[in-house]
Amino acid sequence: MSVATSPQEDSARRFLGIAGTLGVVGIAFNLNGDGTLPKLLVAAALVTLVWSIHRFGRLGPDAPIAFAVPEPTDAPKKKKKKKKRAEP
Repeated sequence: MSVATSPQEDSARRFLGIAGTLGVVGIAFNLNGDGTLPKLLVAAALVTLVWSIHRFGRLGPDAPIAFAVPEPTDAPKKKKKKKKRAEP
């Protein structure tokens, strides 16, 4: 089942992926030695993660999920009031 998403949501999801990837790459580089580049990568990942979560949250709530189609209910008919005739 394919769900259509807006360009803003696609962009926010893309930045979430970039933030995760930067974090993993920064941690992997930090395992080999103690340098400045891994720390900058992890810092950039954290900033990107905070920004992308904020941006994703500003998109608003999702549409509610309908698990079953609600059955139509007929509303009870209202009785009409009779108009009083004006006596001549």
